[in-house]
Amino acid sequence: MFPMLFDMGLEIGYAYTSFRWENNARRNAGVTVVVINLRTARRGPKFLYTDGLQSVASNINGYLADAPSVFVYRRTRPLSGHLPRMVLGSMPKDGGNLVLNVKERQGLLAEAPDAARFVKRYMGSAEFINDIERYCLWIKDGELGEARAVPTIARRLEAVREWRSDSIAATTAEYAAFPNRFKQVAYKPTESIIVPAVSSERREYIPIGYVGAGTVVSNLAFVVYDAEPWLFSLLTSRLHNVWVRAVAGQLETRIRYGAYIVYNNFPVPPLTTASKQELTEAALRLLDLREYHSEKTLAELYDPELMPHELRRCHQEIDDLVESLYRTRPFETDEDRLSLLFGLYERMLAEEESR
Repeated sequence: MFPMLFDMGLEIGYAYTSFRWENNARRNAGVTVVVINLRTARRGPKFLYTDGLQSVASNINGYLADAPSVFVYRRTRPLSGHLPRMVLGSMPKDGGNLVLNVKERQGLLAEAPDAARFVKRYMGSAEFINDIERYCLWIKDGELGEARAVPTIARRLEAVREWRSDSIAATTAEYAAFPNRFKQVAYKPTESIIVPAVSSERREYIPIGYVGAGTVVSNLAFVVYDAEPWLFSLLTSRLHNVWVRAVAGQLETRIRYGAYIVYNNFPVPPLTTASKQELTEAALRLLDLREYHSEKTLAELYDPELMPHELRRCHQEIDDLVESLYRTRPFETDEDRLSLLFGLYERMLAEEESR
């Protein structure tokens, strides 16, 4: 929509707000209001307003940034070629029969202790942020006979087969022949970076993190396998969070991350070996600090009103380090950060098209 309107010589402006109210019929209901204005494009001063402060802009693009009128489209590979691939986690499509809560896992292992090799930790956005324990059955084709010898597993696999057989989706029904398999598999037995698909807009930083080789990330989160710690620093930085808030979607008012829109379009300058080493050391310091506060969930640690001072300071160190890779002088505002990112994004697109 926006590219067409700009081609027609129209300017777009909008105001966005959200609020909640309570009444006896429905508590904590949310309302999002967007006011859109269209007018003929004109020359002259343009202004951006943030928290009551006015700033002059040379051009206001469709993301309300003082930046070129470029648009971020879906990409299947990162624009910055040195970034590893990010994918959606594994999708079971199982009617809930391959997934276990803590009590169900305990019951299975009480019945058959050797069945532990068929069980992995299972984690989506909510489980990661709130430290909720869930597990899944992860059974290779060659182990199917042994797994079926456990009555509980056999019942669950039969329930998967029946659920898929009843599906009106042909591809799901066909997968009834493989009840031990997830419908879509992204999992690799390596350490990985997990990025929540949905996160509260109140947080200054999206709480991303590392999970071990024994954890299956679900399709309710994104994941980078074989990820090195320098990437963690990039993704947890203020620059990346500013980019996310500008181009990501939303679920109600919450941030809805996307690999194809957000990550694959995030502009990153070339990184030297020395830069990656600095980013790695900063990432490890932050991860160690989180471990020091392991009694708290990430939801608690990243609550803007409860965030420990030393954790905030560690994030600020990462912010400064990442931003020094983009320019030598400090940024004054998030609008300034966004302008630079869109400018770099436009140049990188041009370079890609000229190859």
